[in-house]
Amino acid sequence: MTTAALKLQKELEMSCPYCNIETAICKAAISALSLGPIARLTYCDNESYDNCPVFLAKILRWR
Repeated sequence: MTTAALKLQKELEMSCPYCNIETAICKAAISALSLGPIARLTYCDNESYDNCPVFLAKILRWR
């Protein structure tokens, strides 16, 4: 793998699995919730996505 590919893979592992970066739509929400840039920076684009209220609601709905 190239350095760029490894960097991209690491960034994807650190971001929320339900966030679609291209469209800024949260797939964890029941409806197609469009997230603002502050919410994406706070929850989606880093390792703290497990603190996101929408992500937590998705996990609780599974149980």
